[in-house]
Amino acid sequence: MFPFFKRRDEGPLAVEDAVFTPEDIFVLLGESLDIGCFAAQPRNLNLGRFKAEGSAAWRERLVKRFEPRGLVDGLGRPCPELAYALEPLKEKGVFIGDGNIPSATDPVEKRTAVICFSPGLDNATCVVRQGRGFCLRPFSQDSGTRELEFLSVYGLEGLYCPAVRSQHFIRGDYRLSDTSLVDSLSRGPDGVRAWCAAWGINECDQLEAVARRGGSRFHGLTNKYLLSADYRKCEYKGGFDYRVPAPAAGEFRTKGVVVLPEMGFVDFWGAAPRGPEYDWYKNPASRDQCRYAGFDFLGPGESLLDNLLKFYDYPEDGND
Repeated sequence: MFPFFKRRDEGPLAVEDAVFTPEDIFVLLGESLDIGCFAAQPRNLNLGRFKAEGSAAWRERLVKRFEPRGLVDGLGRPCPELAYALEPLKEKGVFIGDGNIPSATDPVEKRTAVICFSPGLDNATCVVRQGRGFCLRPFSQDSGTRELEFLSVYGLEGLYCPAVRSQHFIRGDYRLSDTSLVDSLSRGPDGVRAWCAAWGINECDQLEAVARRGGSRFHGLTNKYLLSADYRKCEYKGGFDYRVPAPAAGEFRTKGVVVLPEMGFVDFWGAAPRGPEYDWYKNPASRDQCRYAGFDFLGPGESLLDNLLKFYDYPEDGND
């Protein structure tokens, strides 16, 4: 039996045990997509039918399944526990996913889970794919527990090990086609030393250790691609509803990383707002002039989740 159609007499259901359809999430969010564009997204919803007929039929099915279980009332309004879990999925927050939002050039959904955070980052809910539906798993507000939940969601539990010491490097004028750091690691310690010399990095022993352990392009080490995006200071043209989240103004920040958990190593790249002369909403080509890249080694006591939620400013004064 599909989990969407459980018997009506099974009693109360905990939020984290429910499996929701994309239509359920859309209705529960007030006829809106989720901020990660993951569960309630155009590829999962018949938005043409919604525009023509509204959401009454979707709401009716939601109530039929979940009112007897105590998760919604007769009008489809969520109970307090469900409302709390849904809050981070709304428009003004941050999300982390294990892949990109599907697009015209890359239409296949590869993500398995997306973690959404409220604007203050104090409330977080993980949206997890479950068969043809989605589960909502509210995260703990305790930072230590939340880190463990994050590692578990993405299969990194038991793999993450801090580096010997903290190390941070960031540079501007980055292009997405630039693979020089990864290329240097594939050439071994000699390649790393040459790359570090070119960028004025004096301490290259930890990068050399990655090169010795990983070999060609990180082979031999676990690697995980993650993407985070910050919508907290963004504005949307026409509001945030059933359109794909696409900021039209404000400070939009993104950060992509490849994590090597056994080494406490984060290879990152991203985009950050600069001055008005770099307004990429009016001139999309200027986004390339707002890109940065670098790496972090996370030392003892440093959190991988906190690192992903740290959106760097563009290094206007050169490399750091």
